[in-house]
Amino acid sequence: MKFESRHSPRTNGEPVKSLIKALRILDALGDCPGGLGITELSRILKSPKSTVHRLVATLETVGYVFFDLPTSKYALGSRVAKLGEQLGQQSPLLTFGVPALEQLTRECKEASHLAIMEGTEVVYISQEEIKEPIRVSFGMGHRAPVYCTAGGKVFLAGLSNSEILTLYKSKKKFEQRTPRTLTALEDILSEIATVRKEGIAYDNEEYTPGLCCIAAPVRDFSSRTIAAISLSMMKHRMTAKRKAIFKEALFQASAELSEKLGFLPSLSSGPPLHLINPSHGLSPQKHR
Repeated sequence: MKFESRHSPRTNGEPVKSLIKALRILDALGDCPGGLGITELSRILKSPKSTVHRLVATLETVGYVFFDLPTSKYALGSRVAKLGEQLGQQSPLLTFGVPALEQLTRECKEASHLAIMEGTEVVYISQEEIKEPIRVSFGMGHRAPVYCTAGGKVFLAGLSNSEILTLYKSKKKFEQRTPRTLTALEDILSEIATVRKEGIAYDNEEYTPGLCCIAAPVRDFSSRTIAAISLSMMKHRMTAKRKAIFKEALFQASAELSEKLGFLPSLSSGPPLHLINPSHGLSPQKHR
């Protein structure tokens, strides 16, 4: 998973189809903690069982997949975990982001997430859960549309309207995930303007019924929004009093994480990152 691309993917030559299928197997196994059998994987990949079995056997040989005898199903192997650990060690975003999530959840008593943007989706790369019977959790690798998630709106707010229009140039109508989902581009642009003004984004049951989220941007040395840090909770837990606490905590967390990633407010083109008089509202990129 890349957080920042310095070059465009190669477009010349045909992709290796067997490799793509092997990676899709890993994706499928990652989405199913209980494991999958060859028949199930064959159905997901829409490929013959013989082809799937050959690919799975190869992945098993190198440790990316293992066969669980009691269930007779395949699951992700230790090599995948090792790659995740190595990614965490190599990525400053995760190195500093994971402790930030731990602090945020400890302070707010709600689940926190760190996400990046890929295309028109946000991808969750780290999470911190709460120890409650009913809790919100987006596992690593979970994808969601940017237009109806708090984290996604944070990324859109970092783009100009023309860039957003280019991003959705072939999109006539947006999928209505819930009755609260905004499906008209003009309405989405209007909300993004508010996000730019306040420096924070909300998801009020727009992605999932009963779920509310609040997110703030994480910027790097170039002042770009490279991640979104967020809190997610069931609707009844987003009271007016707690909402103010969440907002303040997120501004603090995003400021500290951005600073560790090299963001210098004084050198950025936008206003400095600090909290102004709450009675006057918040300007873009401002927090305490």
